[in-house]
Amino acid sequence: MTRVDMQGRLQIQFNNPAYYDVQSMNDSIQDGLDDTAAFTGIIYKSATLAYAPNVTYYDMLTLFPDYIGLVALFNDNIHRWMIPTSVKHLDQVRIDWESAYGVPYYFVPINHRYIAIYKKPQGPGYGNMFVYYMAAAPLLDDSTVIPIPDDHIKALESYCIQDLWAQQQEFSKATEYFQTYVKDLEDLRVWMKNRRNSDRQISLR
Repeated sequence: MTRVDMQGRLQIQFNNPAYYDVQSMNDSIQDGLDDTAAFTGIIYKSATLAYAPNVTYYDMLTLFPDYIGLVALFNDNIHRWMIPTSVKHLDQVRIDWESAYGVPYYFVPINHRYIAIYKKPQGPGYGNMFVYYMAAAPLLDDSTVIPIPDDHIKALESYCIQDLWAQQQEFSKATEYFQTYVKDLEDLRVWMKNRRNSDRQISLR
């Protein structure tokens, strides 16, 4: 389904679609896709990142501008999935874990943009990490296929309907569709979680 297709579906929902020009609908569609992608992780990407000598912390948002959250890391030098852990656990392993050199086996999400690895390379030759992450929604144009499965496109439609009703201060109708959107969003999140095969990789989701 494209943005134009979604415009057509939205126009059917309103008695007087003239209230809503194309730009208003497009803005709502984009906002809804951004929101849906952020909450469900519907868009996954992968990238290769070389281990940097003497570096423990990586700013993922600088490295990948569309980064939302980390899913998994794979060390291609030792051909193993890196293991997610916590700062508390690493502090128990050794208090100076940030200074430890060696093969990276563990990673820690520090906040919404930084991750830490343990141990850190002392020099070149440690290979790369394959990064699997949740990505932000792309900017749509009329011909771009919306990256939501057809069976769950109703989540985006519900978001747009409640948003457009709210713009007209039809708050009762907006609230009704917002509740529908929340349910549709959860259905999509569960579908996305079940779609991933958790026994293939060590991941955060």
